[in-house]
Amino acid sequence: MIVREIRAMTGVRGMAALIVMIYHFERGLQSTSPLSTMLNHGYLSVDLFFVLSGFVLSHVYGQALKEGSFTLRAFLLHRLARIYPVYIVATSAILAIGLWKRHDPAFGADVIVSNVFMLQSIRDWPSIDPPAWSVSAELIAYLLFPILARLCFRSRPGFALMTALAALATIMGLSISASLHWIGSPIAKGQLDLFYAPYTLIRCLAGFTLGQLIWRLHAQGAIAQWAANNAVQVGIGLSLLCLTAFRGTDFFVYLAIIGLIFCLSASRGALPAIFGSRPMHFLGRISFPVYLTHYKAMGLLSALQSRLPATGPFHIVRHPLAVLSAGLAVICLSWLVHEGIERPCRKFLRRAHWLGGGSKALPA
Repeated sequence: MIVREIRAMTGVRGMAALIVMIYHFERGLQSTSPLSTMLNHGYLSVDLFFVLSGFVLSHVYGQALKEGSFTLRAFLLHRLARIYPVYIVATSAILAIGLWKRHDPAFGADVIVSNVFMLQSIRDWPSIDPPAWSVSAELIAYLLFPILARLCFRSRPGFALMTALAALATIMGLSISASLHWIGSPIAKGQLDLFYAPYTLIRCLAGFTLGQLIWRLHAQGAIAQWAANNAVQVGIGLSLLCLTAFRGTDFFVYLAIIGLIFCLSASRGALPAIFGSRPMHFLGRISFPVYLTHYKAMGLLSALQSRLPATGPFHIVRHPLAVLSAGLAVICLSWLVHEGIERPCRKFLRRAHWLGGGSKALPA
């Protein structure tokens, strides 16, 4: 079964990976200007990943689930072929660098085993590659995908609505609890900046579920026409930008992210044209390596910052030349990883006789 790629979905993933990279590069920024506050909301790009993943997997496998031709074994093997090669290479490289330099904290056998099997989000084991906590959480979502899909798009409309409200209530509950300091971390940048168990899984599964429900709406012709309206798309895009300029708006930014994914699903209009463009699509193709390799580039960034002037505009980025140089290095490395590891390994694993075939579709 061949499923058409929605190019804008690939492009927005690339933009989200860049935002996460810049967010980590500038995580020590103390400015409270609206533009720096927008940058400090970069952790919400991870929530965009979760919602996007739920939508894309529904887009690729939804029809097979409805027809009864879906097999969990082939699905999981395709997912592992998509994420595991780059994940294990990045994790192994960072572990090797840490052992070689002998200044990183030693990891016990339990941490190494949990990282090899991508289970660190279950028991709060640290990720050897720090951003990889979300990959571990998403693996759990993959395992639950058939169950969640039955709730989201194989159920009655009323039940699907209740599922959507429950997922949104979960995100709202996390936001309120963090704002009241019942949950959270001293180094968190905002309410939904939750990167430890059990909130990693709760945050992931809520977004993953909402993504599947957006796909169900996307399949409704009349609603899809509404999403393709340029006025609606511009309004949602501006709302997203404006809301990130204020602190304490995480839940409302989350709602705007849902609206953004829904608009991109239309494949028509201003936003799909922007995110479906060739530069955005290229960034989307290398987004997974960017996400997994950028964290260690902060060592390069620090070296560049000591040699380049701090002349950041509007107090947003302290060392723009250093950030640009390190960012370009990450993009170049990610392209090499994509072409040399990600694509070849994915093709090899998907063509292996034990994989059992599957859909040629947009990679999630």
